[in-house]
Amino acid sequence: MTSIVLTHPHTHAGKPHKAGERLDVDGSTADWLIANGIARQPEPPPQGDSAPIEAKPTPTQRKESKS
Repeated sequence: MTSIVLTHPHTHAGKPHKAGERLDVDGSTADWLIANGIARQPEPPPQGDSAPIEAKPTPTQRKESKS
């Protein structure tokens, strides 16, 4: 099976699907949908470490009063 993302509304196997939905279809169906502008390949997952990057707190600078 090949994953595709619909770029237009489409009825597949008798069921209506909206643009943006992801479907798993056989390779020849995926090729046909992509060639006819009805679907596209899904975005690849981000590369690298799959763990989310946590932002480090920014140190706060304190201003000393001039007294």
